[in-house]
Amino acid sequence: MASIYSVIVPISLIFKIIFIYKIEINWYNEYTNAKLEKCMNYYINPSVLTSAFTVPTVVTDQYLKFAKAEHIKVLLFILRNMFEEISVERISESTGVSEYDINEALLYWADTGVLLPKGEAAKAEKAERRATEKIEKPTRLDVARRGNEDEKIRYLLQETQIKLGRNLKTNETSTLVWLYDDEGLDVSLILMIVQYAVAHNKANIRFIESTAVDWVNKGINSIALADEELRKMSLGEQAWKIVCSAFGLENRKPSKKETELSSLWIDEWKLSKEDLVEAYEECVNSKSKFSFAYTAKIIENWHKEGKGEKSKEKANKKADFAAYDLDLFEKMLNSKE
Repeated sequence: MASIYSVIVPISLIFKIIFIYKIEINWYNEYTNAKLEKCMNYYINPSVLTSAFTVPTVVTDQYLKFAKAEHIKVLLFILRNMFEEISVERISESTGVSEYDINEALLYWADTGVLLPKGEAAKAEKAERRATEKIEKPTRLDVARRGNEDEKIRYLLQETQIKLGRNLKTNETSTLVWLYDDEGLDVSLILMIVQYAVAHNKANIRFIESTAVDWVNKGINSIALADEELRKMSLGEQAWKIVCSAFGLENRKPSKKETELSSLWIDEWKLSKEDLVEAYEECVNSKSKFSFAYTAKIIENWHKEGKGEKSKEKANKKADFAAYDLDLFEKMLNSKE
């Protein structure tokens, strides 16, 4: 009996231990879940807001998803000390970011337009004044009146409606008339932009307006110049898609610098996607992470060494712009009232 009793006692103890262990585990899980639920219930301590600095909303609304942690660190430091003389060394000492990554961050924020070179301060002030000026676009009654007065405006509105495949909204008709009357862009050129927008899945008035205003600023006032600009735009889009695919990037809207580099690599230097993938891998192997600026430097060095020559067979490929009638636009442009 003693031997049986000695066996039963350890088993009962084991069951007790298991029971207590289950209770402990359940309590810990409930406690952990409760803590996790409370994590989202935090709010900013009002007392820390007595001393604050401004962060442009464009940083969080447009670039927070794509910017690296080093980029954010550098920008926050600059914004905090924007009225002081700041050196790369000081930023590095205060943020723990390497000087190389700081320079890359500065280029990144310059490409987005958040930072500007000091020499462009006057240009930035001019742009700011222009951005704050109220643009008086024609009202619905103005559009109707101008449509009755000018056959070209009637044609512009009718053709745009046909190309978009729907009725135009008030703000759209207003913008189109404004581009013709106030910005001085010919109907034929506006319709070329509309056709391009439809063909490239960008059939919205914001794209049409921004492109048209850009053409006015660039002095694009003829069919030949417009055709060349559209060709560059199309090639630029194709080049960026190749770069995104090679670098594993999300197919987002590129910065001005990224657009320029993509066109340079694909259209001028004739690099293949395989070349770009090789540059990407060399960058990752060297820095243990991808850096657009570092990869660009690798490609630049390759070009100096003549590496891109092997892809020359891609030369002379041009985009096809048969989607619009150049003869028709030429006649419209040269027609007189």
